[in-house]
Amino acid sequence: MATTIERVQVVRSDTAETEASNEVTNEVLSSLINIAGRQRMLSQRIVFKAMLALREGRGEGEGHGALAVARDTLRTFADSHAALVQGRDGLPGLFSPALREAFHGKGDTRNASGNSHVAKKIADFIALAGAALDAIARNPARAEQAVEALIASADPLLNDLHAVTAVYEQESRRIARMQKREQQQLIERIKSIAKEAHIVSFNGQIVASRTNVTGREFAVVAGVMTSITKELEAVVSAFVKKTASA
Repeated sequence: MATTIERVQVVRSDTAETEASNEVTNEVLSSLINIAGRQRMLSQRIVFKAMLALREGRGEGEGHGALAVARDTLRTFADSHAALVQGRDGLPGLFSPALREAFHGKGDTRNASGNSHVAKKIADFIALAGAALDAIARNPARAEQAVEALIASADPLLNDLHAVTAVYEQESRRIARMQKREQQQLIERIKSIAKEAHIVSFNGQIVASRTNVTGREFAVVAGVMTSITKELEAVVSAFVKKTASA
């Protein structure tokens, strides 16, 4: 059974996750989905250009400049991966448990089937690609074997990258639903405060209409009315901010 401290920690963790998700705008989510989807194309481009560069090294004359293109694409792929995982230039990194699990698994380097987690597979692919491109440029005797190893890793990685992109899309839908619920809660709160303000105002009018009304009684009513009005203004301001960023 969870202790009180453990329950509090869970609540705090959930609150922190909600706050982190709230800070991720629709524009940022679109960028994350686009980058994650582009990683699939970049991985295939690296392999294709490496194959062309290998043929070029054999003197077959295909894929002129393919090695340079492959190196540039690999840098872009590695840079995009770092931006997705670590965050940079307005990107939040792995801002939710679902994304952390998608990249790193559940607290271990291997999942239930015994396979390495996606982040490890991506790192291995980057290393394989770098080794293959270096072999093409400097060690032709090992180039074919290195490229074959790279090709063998491409299809499994493509499936993993597709799964990661799907998680980003799921997170986008989850956050959209959460923001919609929060907006509805704000609307209901505004209605509740407005109703309370109306009741207090009405009672104030009754009190003020009495011939024996004292200044102290009216001051109390006026103070409550002022407090409620300020709360209403704060809620309205929060609602406007939420809807503007949605």
